[in-house]
Amino acid sequence: MTTYILCEGESDARLIERLLPEALMMEAKVFPAGGLYAVNSLARSLIVRRQCPVAIVVDADEIRPNRVEQRRSEIEEILERVAIDAPVKVVLAVPEMEIIFFQDRSLLSSLVGYEVPQDTFNAAQYEPKQILMELMSQSERFNHGSELIERLTTEDLHILRKAPVIQELVQFLQSVRSERETVEAV
Repeated sequence: MTTYILCEGESDARLIERLLPEALMMEAKVFPAGGLYAVNSLARSLIVRRQCPVAIVVDADEIRPNRVEQRRSEIEEILERVAIDAPVKVVLAVPEMEIIFFQDRSLLSSLVGYEVPQDTFNAAQYEPKQILMELMSQSERFNHGSELIERLTTEDLHILRKAPVIQELVQFLQSVRSERETVEAV
């Protein structure tokens, strides 16, 4: 059974597809559904119609832990109303998916082709998408943002997979795989 991973936009979907290990991607499909409302709607439809595992990966648009947890709880509550036996996971990128690129300053500097100042790196904890776009616009390596995702090497992917949002998603996919194997063994 396929696990559906729903996210907000195309760049988020491409990034998730690149960062997830191939073995897990063979059992999953990533769909950019649009905004949070569209993601929630598609998730409910998949859960009701297919009773399949669904992971939602969206921006928290927030950094305060209590507000992040409140947002996660609200989304989970909506999904759990329709999920009978289907595993469901809500993964929030705090504050935005682009925070993944700010896991390692030396990697980011290597990607953009110049040393990223520490104050810029620190500011990205609040507005990673905006800061990443600024860094890329100052770089001679990029004509548009999607090039960054395509240029990631195996070593880059290994570092970026350590991001909490990716780790949480990997753990969910592995648990779904384990449950599936247990059911098939019975």
